[in-house]
Amino acid sequence: MMTSSHALPLKIERIRLAILVSYYALLAYFVVSAVTVFGDLRAASVVIWLIQVAPLLIFARGLHRARLRTYGWMCFVILLYFMHGVLIAFEPERFCLGLVEVTLCTVIFILLILFIREYRAHFQVPL
Repeated sequence: MMTSSHALPLKIERIRLAILVSYYALLAYFVVSAVTVFGDLRAASVVIWLIQVAPLLIFARGLHRARLRTYGWMCFVILLYFMHGVLIAFEPERFCLGLVEVTLCTVIFILLILFIREYRAHFQVPL
């Protein structure tokens, strides 16, 4: 069921906005990560950034339109980024970057689950 974000109850809308803030923070994190690894924004770092964020960018439209299925699929994809963050955290020189990625992924995942649960309870729809 598609619903415009204007029709969402305040509680669900706040969760959606928190997801969007966290989502864009994760995209910004990958810019910082690419600059940290390569030292500046060169063509190679931009290409790597695009490869890293392409799976996330697929979900942008559905997240903005509050499509429930998008939020469900995003839960699965964000777990891949969580695993990537854990692997990065095991490199001593990139521990902080890995920790930030793991934290952002955890926050996004929890917010996605909360959104799905509240949305389904309010609108009485299946996922």
